[in-house]
Amino acid sequence: MSNRTPRCGRLDLQAWRVFPALAATAALALITGCSRSTFMQDPYEAIPRATPEQIAQVHEPAALHADLDAIVALHERTNPNPYLRVSKDSIRALAETLKVSIDRPMTRREFLPIVMELQAGYRSDHYTQGVPPEDLDAALARGERLLPFRAEPKENGLLVIAVAESERGIEPGDTIVRIGSVSASDHLARLRALVPAETVRYRDTQVGDRYRTLAWAAGITLPTSVELIRPDGSQRTVMVEGAGDGVRKTERTTADGAPATKLAAPRREVLVESPPFRALLLPSEVPAAAPIALIEFPTMSGPLGSQWDKFLDQAITAIKQRGAAGLIVDIRANGGGNSDLGDALLARVNDRPYRMASRIVWRKSAESDELFRMGTKPMWRSLMFALPLFLPDYSALKHGENLTYETQVAARPRVEPSFDGPVSLLIGEHTFSSAMLLADAARTYDLMLTIGQPTGGVPNALGEIGPFELPNSRIVVSFSQKMFIRASGDESDLGPVRPHIEVMPIAGRDTTLERAIVEIRRMAAERKQ
Repeated sequence: MSNRTPRCGRLDLQAWRVFPALAATAALALITGCSRSTFMQDPYEAIPRATPEQIAQVHEPAALHADLDAIVALHERTNPNPYLRVSKDSIRALAETLKVSIDRPMTRREFLPIVMELQAGYRSDHYTQGVPPEDLDAALARGERLLPFRAEPKENGLLVIAVAESERGIEPGDTIVRIGSVSASDHLARLRALVPAETVRYRDTQVGDRYRTLAWAAGITLPTSVELIRPDGSQRTVMVEGAGDGVRKTERTTADGAPATKLAAPRREVLVESPPFRALLLPSEVPAAAPIALIEFPTMSGPLGSQWDKFLDQAITAIKQRGAAGLIVDIRANGGGNSDLGDALLARVNDRPYRMASRIVWRKSAESDELFRMGTKPMWRSLMFALPLFLPDYSALKHGENLTYETQVAARPRVEPSFDGPVSLLIGEHTFSSAMLLADAARTYDLMLTIGQPTGGVPNALGEIGPFELPNSRIVVSFSQKMFIRASGDESDLGPVRPHIEVMPIAGRDTTLERAIVEIRRMAAERKQ
């Protein structure tokens, strides 16, 4: 994730490819004899970036009020239930409160946090509003800077976790007391208001991951004074000048002279590498014991589907050739994309019936129609006339009508090469969107032993998103077309996926992976008995 966008980079911008829409575009791709990546594009790429003149434009309050009304109307028009986690009255009240705060003409830079707060008000993580890259580029070109440190919430305070190499007055482990004239608690409250909260834990994860750009959006200007408390209890105030974009590449995460908090991982043999996917052989912790394989699965991006299939063929073949006792699949950093990649994994390691969602409700709107066009590369858009052939039920709907898919629990055919040994799935707070659906299926139907922390994403959720350009400020916001109900069918459960075995993190150790190795050994031994 770049510092500029929500976790995982374009993560939230790829979740639109889940389920039926993909079937249509894939079918059209077959007509042309092209791969999906040749035919498809991220729909957000279809909207031109704002020009410097548009970014600098000042908008009258009435125009910005209209943009806020456009957001509320957009979600009511495009989603079957935008009020899954909040009430309509609370959103209407928030919009009116935000309008009152627009008491003068504003630029996009000033209006952006207001848009972020309204989007966050829906408590749907797929509505997360990032900082437009062109706006940040323009700010940096004007000489603005970002805070030279990153911090994460600790109760109602902020703990420094990383510092730009050029900043010597602040160290990881320091606690922020005040930034300029704003107390740390007030600053944190403002940042939290800019991020959706499907779960409080994931909200604070997002604050930590996006700290610098959230602080920029919230109006922190540099240079500024920062008051802090050192780990030894001493208090100091430093003046910080700020840092440019890309600072994350050179930041330090431990205090000068302090021992590193992250231990070096044991050497691992790479079996297959096809970035971003890797298959590794873990060093045996037991003499003469069979090795354990690890697959790093960090994204489910739709255009990578063909690459993922080829990678799995090569990886499973290599893992079997080396006589691995078991397989661990790591989706702790997987922000989602296309759930077909999850099905492809399960087809190689699982025989049990499952479903990734019990029900999907799809709202047809002018925006959902347009999303098919925007998700298709320009040279192929003339083929969109054939859409009714592949999605007749959707095409027959009128705007504002819903299409409901009831998904049955069913077994899928095995795909060879397959792996028959014990398999564990590592999940955590960055497991989101389609990766979270995979985790939910694995947990609900015991397809794999899930280990780690609760997922960041929540199965009962709004998803399959697309872009919408606000009429006046031209800020691009996300809307959602579908409502997903978790694999179990329990609509009342608004919590995340909780693993079979929850493992508490310990600094300097990968306790989740350690526990997975232990469990794989246990399951392998039980199979031999």
